[in-house]
Amino acid sequence: MTPQGPGGSDAGDPEEAERALRQAEARGDGGAGLADLLDRSAAAHRRRFWNSGDTRDLHRAVDNYRQAVRADPARRAVWSNELAVTLTDLYDVTGTDDDLAAARRAAEEATAAAEEGSPQWARCAATLVLCLWDLYDATGSLTDLDTAIDLGGRASAALPRTDRAWARVRSNVGMLRMDRYERLGAADDLHGAVRLAGEAVEGAHPDDPELGGWLNNLGNVLLTRHGTQFPDGAAPRPGERIDLTDLDAAIAAYRRAIEVSEWKVVGRATFLSNLGNALTDRVEALRLGESPGSAEPELREAVRVLTEAVGLTPSTAPYRASRLNVLGEALRALSEETGSADDVDAARTALRQACASGLAVAPEMTVDAAHNWIRWAVRRSAWDEVGEADGHLLRAAEALHRAQSLRRHREAWLLASRGLAQEGAFALARQGRPEAAVVRLERGRAVLLSEELGLVPALLSRLRAPLRDRYSDAVRRVREALRNAG
Repeated sequence: MTPQGPGGSDAGDPEEAERALRQAEARGDGGAGLADLLDRSAAAHRRRFWNSGDTRDLHRAVDNYRQAVRADPARRAVWSNELAVTLTDLYDVTGTDDDLAAARRAAEEATAAAEEGSPQWARCAATLVLCLWDLYDATGSLTDLDTAIDLGGRASAALPRTDRAWARVRSNVGMLRMDRYERLGAADDLHGAVRLAGEAVEGAHPDDPELGGWLNNLGNVLLTRHGTQFPDGAAPRPGERIDLTDLDAAIAAYRRAIEVSEWKVVGRATFLSNLGNALTDRVEALRLGESPGSAEPELREAVRVLTEAVGLTPSTAPYRASRLNVLGEALRALSEETGSADDVDAARTALRQACASGLAVAPEMTVDAAHNWIRWAVRRSAWDEVGEADGHLLRAAEALHRAQSLRRHREAWLLASRGLAQEGAFALARQGRPEAAVVRLERGRAVLLSEELGLVPALLSRLRAPLRDRYSDAVRRVREALRNAG
């Protein structure tokens, strides 16, 4: 996700804004006039945070917007919405459930206070979409993702094209549809994502301070469309041409996003991470096509920008796992180019950190990192690493499974992780644990079956004794298998 920037340069200096606010408070000013000064101060602090990463500015902005809600209830929708946006900034740093819950409450209050269908309602609804998006990233709940896409579509329809928020909403809904395509595979979602992201860039004013974000999102959907040429990393057939059009366009979009963005910390880390990922993908695409020449210079650029991105990302941020994952992939590719043991160790460390840091706040990222680590470790016959990564994969996949409210969503997450069950099982077999290997292969089906076990007691009394006994025995064996695999 591209965070929503704090707008243009008219927010002013935080200290100057604070002086004006203190003078108004000393005079006993209140109402709309005080709320406007609180907004000016909050916007200045939020702008400074985007350039410094100092969360004290964010906490000050949050306090100001809470005061503005109390001082000017007639504009509750406006101030609650600004409060929600600022709280999403804070959540992006802290990754705490409390900050995300507070952001969602404020966005829901803002949306409820606005006249439904009005431009102000659409702006508030768009902020609620961001909160649902963060919630999806944190839990993997596809129900939240569906809700966010539906609400984002309604918000987009309520905005005139001339409204600054129009491009933001179009771009974000495009990214949400890309997320759903990556999980469920509906081609309509991918086509819609490319269209919406492109419309956002075309419709944005050249001086829009958020243009870098829309370019970044366009790069993301183009990179995803490029990847459809290589299902499951399959190499092209002999004589088949690799089309680099989307990939090169994505790289150009990321470079331009970095160029036009004025933000030194928050947005920059996102753009650098995505550029490094695309550069790594370009090397992999050329390798699949058996293109001659050394990829080391391009890979070293990828590692450099990704290292900077990780360095700009707070240790508690939900996106740290994703950035460590792509850094690990770049280092893995570099190690295969150079044969350096140091590069192998650095790649392994980055992927291990990605798996661990994503478990609590971004389990989907742990699944992705574990996938990458397992496939690489299998190629090196590093069976201990396969087992370690597979342990992370199981814990993350089961957390995602528990977060789903619909069976088809639960099955989608299990299928996403089950494809690597054979590698995990093979690693266990190589370690002399054949029984555990068999249990690992059946873990996904066992998890699905186990969710039905809570319904058993109320129904058992209706069954004849032989059938009841057979079912009870099956339940016992499933539970035993789950305990052994854990």
